[in-house]
Amino acid sequence: MQLLRVMGCLTSLVLAGALFHAPMISNTSAEPPHASKGTSQPSSDTLASIQKHGVIRVGVAVNAPWVLRDKNQQWLGLDIDLVQQFAQDMRWKIELVPTTWGGGIDDLRAGRFDLLASGLSVTPQRALLVKYSQPYGSFALGLVVNRKSLGKDDLLTLETGAGKHRVGVLSGTVTAATAKEYLGNSELIEINDESKAIQDLRDGSLDGLIAEQPLPDALAHSYPDQLRTLDVSTYGKTAHAFAVRRNDQDLLDVVNAWLIYEDAAGWIQSREQFWIHSPAWIELM
Repeated sequence: MQLLRVMGCLTSLVLAGALFHAPMISNTSAEPPHASKGTSQPSSDTLASIQKHGVIRVGVAVNAPWVLRDKNQQWLGLDIDLVQQFAQDMRWKIELVPTTWGGGIDDLRAGRFDLLASGLSVTPQRALLVKYSQPYGSFALGLVVNRKSLGKDDLLTLETGAGKHRVGVLSGTVTAATAKEYLGNSELIEINDESKAIQDLRDGSLDGLIAEQPLPDALAHSYPDQLRTLDVSTYGKTAHAFAVRRNDQDLLDVVNAWLIYEDAAGWIQSREQFWIHSPAWIELM
C-alpha cells in the first residue's frame, strides 16, 4: 500500500497527465445499481448498497486545484486524489460523475451519486440540505488581476467600481456570494469553465479572477509578467469537506474514520504539499 501511494505522488510531481487509479474510474452518468431510478428519494441504506455492489459514485465539479481536468480531459486534483485513495482502501471501484456548482447538492440529494467532492465549502445553510464530513482543510480567498488591464488601479478601485473592471468568479460558490458583497460595484462575470477564465484573464478579456487560494497565487507565480495578486485575505476563509445525503450517517462515519486515519498517517498532508503548496499543477490545466 505504501509503495502505491509513493507511486501516486511521483506521478503527480512529474505531471504525467494520467490518473493513478484511472482503470477504476468511469465518467458515466448512468444510474448506479443502488440508486432509486426515477425518484428524488434514494435509498437510505447507501453504505450497504455500496458494499454489496463494490462501487461508490462521487460527484465532481471543476474547482481547481481540488477538482480539474487536464489537457487530456482526465480528472485531477486534491479531492480526486483523496476519493480515489478512499475507494481503493475500502476495496471499492469509483465512478466520477460530472456535476455543476449550481446543481451539485440537488444531484446528491436526488441520488445521482453517493458523495460530493468538489472543494465544497462548509456553510450552515448547506448543512440544512446535506451532511458534511469533518473538514480536511481551510482556505482563504485570493484575487489575481491582469497587470496591463488593471494598470495602476488597486483593490479600492475594484470595490468602488470606479474602474468599471470585469472580475470573474466561479458560479454557484460561496466565493461568488462573497464577491457580490465586496466587489459588487465592479462587473462580476460568473464562470463555469476555469480554464477558459484563466486564458481570458491572461489576455485581458477579464481584468481579475477571485477564487480560493492557492489558485490566485499559483497563477501569479506561473505568469508573473501578465498577472499579479491583490490582498483580499480580509474577505474571509472557508473550510472544505465532503458531503453525503442527510440520511447517510453510516457512510459518513466511514468517510470520517478514513479522513482521521489518513490525516494521522500524514498522507493527506503529502497530497496537499503538491496541490496546495506548489504551483506546479497549473501546467496541467
